[in-house]
Amino acid sequence: MTAFASTARLSRYRPGLVQQAHAHDEAHLSLLLSGGFEEQAGRRHHAAEPGQLGLRPEGLRHAVAFGGTGAVVLTLGVSSCDGARGSFAEPAWTPPLPGRHLRRLVPLILEGGEDAPEAIWDVLALIDLRAESPRPDPWLADVRDQLRACPGPTRVSDLALRAGRHRVHLGRAFLTAYGETPSEFRRRAMLDRALGLMASGQPLAAAAIDAGFSDQSHFSRACRDLYNLPPGRLASRLRG
Repeated sequence: MTAFASTARLSRYRPGLVQQAHAHDEAHLSLLLSGGFEEQAGRRHHAAEPGQLGLRPEGLRHAVAFGGTGAVVLTLGVSSCDGARGSFAEPAWTPPLPGRHLRRLVPLILEGGEDAPEAIWDVLALIDLRAESPRPDPWLADVRDQLRACPGPTRVSDLALRAGRHRVHLGRAFLTAYGETPSEFRRRAMLDRALGLMASGQPLAAAAIDAGFSDQSHFSRACRDLYNLPPGRLASRLRG
C-alpha cells in the first residue's frame, strides 16, 4: 500500500483571481501558506486561511475566489493504490495546523525525496472528517479578526481590554476555540502578511517591516519556526 506525490508545487495566486467551477483529474492536497480564498464545492463552502490543509478528491468540481492579498499555496497532487482510496473519498479542511506538523512536513513535501510518501500519509492523517466545531462567541471572533487585519501594531492585552475580558480569560478562550494562543495567531498573521508581500515581489526586508517584524532576521526566524525553511527558500520555489 503506497501513496506518492506525482506533482508538488508552490504557487502564488494573484489578488482577486476567480477560478470558475472546474475539476481535477487526480486527488490533491492544498496547504495555504499565506493569503486566503473562498471555495465553493457543491453545497460546501469554505473560507480558507493560512495553515489550513485541504483535501480535494479526484473529480471534485469547485470554484475558487482569492482575496485581496492573493495566496501562496503548496499543492500536492496525490496518486493512490486501491487500499488508500477511502482516504480520498470526501473533501475536507483541517483547522490551521500546529507548527510542529508544518515544520516537519512542509520541507519533506517540497524536497520530494524518499521521505515524501511517508509525509503524505502523515498529512492525510491530520484531516478530520468529523463535523465542524461550534462557532466561537462573536466577541472572540472579533478579536481574531482584529489580529488578522492588523497584526503588527496590535497588542493582545488592548484587545482584551476592549472586549471587556481579562487577558488570561481571552487566552484560554482563544486557545479552546482556535487551537493556538492569541500571541501565536498574531505571529502567524504577521508571517502571512510578510509572505504575501514577498510573493508579490517586495524585498524581504521591506516585507518584514511592513508586516510588523522588527527586521528581516525576525521575519526569517518566524518563517523557520513555522515552516522550517527561510523565506528566501520559499520565494525561490514560487511559481506564478
